[in-house]
Amino acid sequence: MEKVLFGYKNNKYKGNLHCHSTLSDGKLTPEELKEYYKSRGYSILAITDHEAVHNNSYLDDENFLTITSCEVAIKEFPDQSTLKNHNMKVCHLNFYAKEQGNDYSFFYNSTYDHFSASDVKEKIKKPNYDCERVYGADGINKLIKSANDNGFFVSYNHPRWSLENYREYSKYDGLWGVEIFNTSCNRGGLYEYDINVHDDFLRDGKRIFITSGDDNHNKKDDSFGTFVMVEADKLEYSKIVEALLKGEFYTSTGPTIEKISVDGDLVTVKCSDAKNVFYSTHGRRCGFVTADEDESVNSASFKLLESDVYFRISVVDEFGRRADSQAYFLSEI
Repeated sequence: MEKVLFGYKNNKYKGNLHCHSTLSDGKLTPEELKEYYKSRGYSILAITDHEAVHNNSYLDDENFLTITSCEVAIKEFPDQSTLKNHNMKVCHLNFYAKEQGNDYSFFYNSTYDHFSASDVKEKIKKPNYDCERVYGADGINKLIKSANDNGFFVSYNHPRWSLENYREYSKYDGLWGVEIFNTSCNRGGLYEYDINVHDDFLRDGKRIFITSGDDNHNKKDDSFGTFVMVEADKLEYSKIVEALLKGEFYTSTGPTIEKISVDGDLVTVKCSDAKNVFYSTHGRRCGFVTADEDESVNSASFKLLESDVYFRISVVDEFGRRADSQAYFLSEI
């Protein structure tokens, strides 16, 4: 009997989960960002301005939804800038509010907030003291736990740009997701596409999701390089958050995944025109379907083995652009 893992809901919503406005160091206002992304078919936008949570729900309409969110940094040397110290390790985290009205910046630290203009700072809801931030696993885990306790879920952003590797991120706990693609970093030449970081977490027994974001500041060609496609019953805050927390979305730099289903020991994928469809697992076993020259494929099937533990699907088009599914654990199918 067929079980649909993705594509069982009628509504799919295109979103960007990482961007910046004039409330921090972006070039466009929140209003301009809305029109910019809405004109390109996006329905969801997380305006993750630096170091303070802003509720942008006044921008919402029946076809557009903002996610209350922010981006927080933890640096080896808090008083130094990554624009000048190019070798300093950092950890950047996106906090997404489970409730849209939750715009309390519980983590606020004035040393880090060199982005907000004075009139913006006056409106930030924050403690009357600087919250401690310490670079290293203990300090970062403390911040992640505090975010979870305060009603946020957390993504781990652009690990390669941050100069972090397995030695650092393998110790992080409580994450919801990890960015496997970041447009700003990628187009800046910093190779910010890495699905292997996700496999590292999964193989360590940490069930987190893949995510992606433009991280656009609109000071260069840093928009519309990636999207998440979320399937949900309605374009409502609670429904979108529920879908994100369940992993009912995929990431893409171009192609689309229409459906992933399992029937017995066979998984079948339906997608937009592709040159390759890949099947990856917990171990070394894998599979792929490749289109003939001057042709494309729109579906592929792979045999499941219990030893695979989990599988994920990657769809690659003729331009090398990718769509990546979440990992599906065979024990839960």
